[in-house]
Amino acid sequence: MKRAAIDPAASCFPGFAGIAKLASVVAVAFALAGLLAPNPASAQILKRGVQGGVAGAVIGGIAGGSDGIGKGAAIGAGAGLAVGALERESNRRRAYAAPPPPPPAYGGQLVADTQAALTRLGYRPGPIDGVMGPGTSSAIRNYQYAYGLPVTGRPSPSLLDHMYSRGG
Repeated sequence: MKRAAIDPAASCFPGFAGIAKLASVVAVAFALAGLLAPNPASAQILKRGVQGGVAGAVIGGIAGGSDGIGKGAAIGAGAGLAVGALERESNRRRAYAAPPPPPPAYGGQLVADTQAALTRLGYRPGPIDGVMGPGTSSAIRNYQYAYGLPVTGRPSPSLLDHMYSRGG
């Protein structure tokens, strides 16, 4: 009597063949999702559906063997599409939101006044030229640290008032 060949991978995990098939289906799904998504918000829905399908297939394969893969994938894909649809509006707002405003530019009179006050108080910011450079930033940080202020290294009207109250 002739024995049938035993595949060691299939014998230790009965759903292995189904998972291999699923991997190829997932690759095709990702390729289609990239082609079908007209914008980032819609792409999120497809992405969640594919992720849910993969997670459902894995859990279904573990729990129900090869029969559970298809059922788990269907349930997971449905749940993933629902989550993606719920996230769509917030993703659309984020994708099309205006960029944050640029950080404030430091220069001019505030910087010059801060440099002069730092010089009077014994901190060495460099030349009093109204230009925010590394020496000015370092002197501001040293002053802020010495007086227990939040250390930012940036000038502000409140910082200048603080320096004036200390003789700056």
